[in-house]
Amino acid sequence: MFKKLTLIASGLFFASLFSFAQDLTVTLEQADSLFARQKFTQSFDLYRTLYEEQQYASPAMLLKMAYIKEGLGDITLAQYYLNEYYLATSNDLALQKMEDLADTHGLEGYNHDDITFLFNVYYKNYNWLLIGLIILTAGVFIFVLYQRFRLHNKPIPSTIFLAVLLIGLFYLVNFGKDYDKGLVVKNNTFVMSAPAAGADVLDVLQKGHKVEILGEHDVYSEIIWNGEKVFVKTRDLRPLTIW
Repeated sequence: MFKKLTLIASGLFFASLFSFAQDLTVTLEQADSLFARQKFTQSFDLYRTLYEEQQYASPAMLLKMAYIKEGLGDITLAQYYLNEYYLATSNDLALQKMEDLADTHGLEGYNHDDITFLFNVYYKNYNWLLIGLIILTAGVFIFVLYQRFRLHNKPIPSTIFLAVLLIGLFYLVNFGKDYDKGLVVKNNTFVMSAPAAGADVLDVLQKGHKVEILGEHDVYSEIIWNGEKVFVKTRDLRPLTIW
């Protein structure tokens, strides 16, 4: 009886999974068809449904969304999807395009220094780093077992090293793709000296600027602006993510 219930549950799961994938494919094909016929607004609506409701995004889809938004004059969202495309592909041409748009429209946060370059290299090779760390951790684990049960030694240094690797692997899997950048998505965003309505207004930002997000304080986010730690309303920011 239990085996039958398990088979039925498994069948329902895979059927729903197949149905979801089929629906996603159909929606993507419809959006691509509309895009090819230059019906950009309609195609973007479908792409946005995939992106926001079904949590799906391919590099090609992100690039098309950026193209549509640039054509419609929404530079903020064009930059947003270009940045998402770059994080998904590490294509340096996307960096150049973002810098060109930023220069044209007077937007801050898109210049790339040596530190940014190192972070970009890290994100570009994240999957390889993860695979390498998994292989190394597995190898050290096998070596510890070999020392303990075949050689009858107490592999204290190897065990400590294994523990360090496991901590590193845990961090890389759970936090390694955290990306602390976001875009200002609302015009006339107040830059405050503290996370409080009565704090001093230090600046007023227009949408499109890219900023570093340090954390949240109630309804405010702490960011870096002009080299200083300041605060803006969280609702006025859109965090960037890594797919």
